[in-house]
Amino acid sequence: MARLILTSLVLATFIHPLYAQSSLYTDRSGYTTGIQDGRSVNTYTDQYGNTTGWVGGKYQSTYSDGYGGATGTIGNKRINTYDDGYGNITGTIGRDRINLHTDPSGTTTGTVGQRRLSCYTSRFRTTTCY
Repeated sequence: MARLILTSLVLATFIHPLYAQSSLYTDRSGYTTGIQDGRSVNTYTDQYGNTTGWVGGKYQSTYSDGYGGATGTIGNKRINTYDDGYGNITGTIGRDRINLHTDPSGTTTGTVGQRRLSCYTSRFRTTTCY
């Protein structure tokens, strides 16, 4: 579930301004909906970690390799990420580097390109970023 939320979070954060605020909700069936800086997020992640949907008007599609890696596109940009299983996600979206860490309490911090990211996921699966 954490990987599903983080995937949606990374994708939603990438296409928005530097100081974006978001509120995303992921239900048990894998649908993530919400608002990211006034733009809608609507994605679905299946049981294998493959994600498709719309983020801020751009279609996104990622495919999981089953070992922590994911590859795909958002709009016309390539996505390659790796989750080490200990809360760290690294990779690229287009030319931007991704470097995120999620601690056991649900707090995610790090960078996506030059953007600092600070988010918290509640026990109700709602993710809020500042």
